[in-house]
Amino acid sequence: MKRKIKFPGFLFLTKFITNKKLLKLNWAGAGHLARAVTRVPFFRKNNPWMKPEYSNMYWIPVNKSLSQAGDTILPQEIVARFIDKSSYRVVLDFCGCRKVNQCSDYPIDVGCLMMGEDARGIEASFSRSVSKKEAHAHLQRAVDAGLAPFVGKARIDNAIFGVPDTGRMVSVCFCDECCCLARWASDLPGIERNQIMHRLEGLKIWVDRKACTGCGICIEKCFLKLISMRGNTAHIPLSNCMGCGRCVVACPQQAIRVSLDNPDFIAQAVKNIEASVKPGK
Repeated sequence: MKRKIKFPGFLFLTKFITNKKLLKLNWAGAGHLARAVTRVPFFRKNNPWMKPEYSNMYWIPVNKSLSQAGDTILPQEIVARFIDKSSYRVVLDFCGCRKVNQCSDYPIDVGCLMMGEDARGIEASFSRSVSKKEAHAHLQRAVDAGLAPFVGKARIDNAIFGVPDTGRMVSVCFCDECCCLARWASDLPGIERNQIMHRLEGLKIWVDRKACTGCGICIEKCFLKLISMRGNTAHIPLSNCMGCGRCVVACPQQAIRVSLDNPDFIAQAVKNIEASVKPGK
């Protein structure tokens, strides 16, 4: 089936704007719109981006294997399951967030992976269709680069990519803590954020108070700005933590620990996401 643009999205405009100031203005427009939606109660209540039936995303711990009952588990297997289930796959040629900010910490050319029939509508001039094997390789490259997969249904992506929402596009954004548009979520009240963004069920992150030296590096890595210092020790409020794992990887003292107490977390996450969006025909 031939892919064609349905309506102009933010990324479509980003592709063809060569002037750096205009490029930042275009992407900043998306960021300002997202922040307006999160900061103004009226917009939060009435915008579909904020409704659980239209936005249902899970954070996958960055570049981190988890031990459970003697087995080593890779949480990215959740994304791998969707790749195997998908009827169609598209990889974006670049990450719009990192491109606009000229990111030097993470690769700009690792773009989102979009799956499902609606992904056929993404503009072909800045994306490419890929096989399942190529999609798995792209996932591994992103994980190896230290990017955190963010997977599920994201209504905002329909506006970004210019694709009408028929509930058949699984989004996989490979997020960083410095440039990612998902940073707008830090402005959301925790109870509302937790309705559309989720930590893996059974995942816990905590601080070993004896090992923590209070260096503060974890505070810089938290994209939701949740981590604070209590005395000379970092404090992570688990009720609002999304479990992206950046603080775990960044801690020079290995004082931040992660555990998983749920043998069915992969199946549960896949089931919960599929309640909102379908990766196949």
